[in-house]
Amino acid sequence: MKAPNTIEHDLNIIRLQIYEETKDMTPAQRAERVNKIGEAAAKKYGFKIVASAKETDRLASAQNL
Repeated sequence: MKAPNTIEHDLNIIRLQIYEETKDMTPAQRAERVNKIGEAAAKKYGFKIVASAKETDRLASAQNL
């Protein structure tokens, strides 16, 4: 595990890398990037992406019927 005094520095480097990757993107391009990252994470870890918490509540209610 990294020492606490290096964690903030490492996070700042990551933030700057993300900024450099996205600074010239349109909002639609940024949304597409985030969606791709989310879809990859969902596939890797086996969770389902839903549009909203309300949709999750509706699906849970339907399963309890």
